[in-house]
Amino acid sequence: MRVEDEKLKSLQETARALLCSLDSMSRPVFVEFAGTPKSGKSTCIDIVYHFFRRLGYKVLAPTEGASKGTPYYLREDLVAFNTWSAIYALSHILEGRHGSDKYHLVIMDRGLFDALAWFELLKNRDLVFPDDCQTIQDFFMVDHWRELVDIVFLFETDPDTSLERENRDKLIEEPGQAMNPTFLEKLNEAYRTIRGKYSAQFREFHVVNTSTEPNITPQTTAFEVASRIIEQMRKGVK
Repeated sequence: MRVEDEKLKSLQETARALLCSLDSMSRPVFVEFAGTPKSGKSTCIDIVYHFFRRLGYKVLAPTEGASKGTPYYLREDLVAFNTWSAIYALSHILEGRHGSDKYHLVIMDRGLFDALAWFELLKNRDLVFPDDCQTIQDFFMVDHWRELVDIVFLFETDPDTSLERENRDKLIEEPGQAMNPTFLEKLNEAYRTIRGKYSAQFREFHVVNTSTEPNITPQTTAFEVASRIIEQMRKGVK
């Protein structure tokens, strides 16, 4: 299913008109995309980034730390791996807020909310002590940077759909460290726990379920996400 041309044209015109008034914003709008592997968040980020960049917005969209930025020698230690990727995300939040480039939009592919969920998972797997996990989560919820996150989009999908998408064009279906049904279900449980515990503390929080349904496509999802970002930008210029 595609978004109607009239709706797309209206969204583009609204975004173009808004850009002229964004100089009055005191800081960028920060948007975090969180969620399980193959839930569609990276595809959505690409579409949303392309939309705003083509319209002339200044967008900071750091490469996702967990899959591409983390040093290879940390990948065998999940605690070290997730600590590094969480700090990587926080560093870009601070860059977007205090840097001289004056971005209109900062897109985080995994950020503070995601870090909360992964450390919840590590605690559940007895890789982090409960008290240490709480200390780490409290650190990422410090008002000074948590209040900068304007919108969190949590992308959800069931393990079967994740694995179907993962293996669709592959030559082998051998399970990986994360891409297996047991791990994916445990990760979903961690997201649900953190959603119940912390989602209300973020300015705006939305769940996007991308399990296979005829009316849900990358374009329709990105359209809804971009629309909500524009609404948040409007609030920033009032």
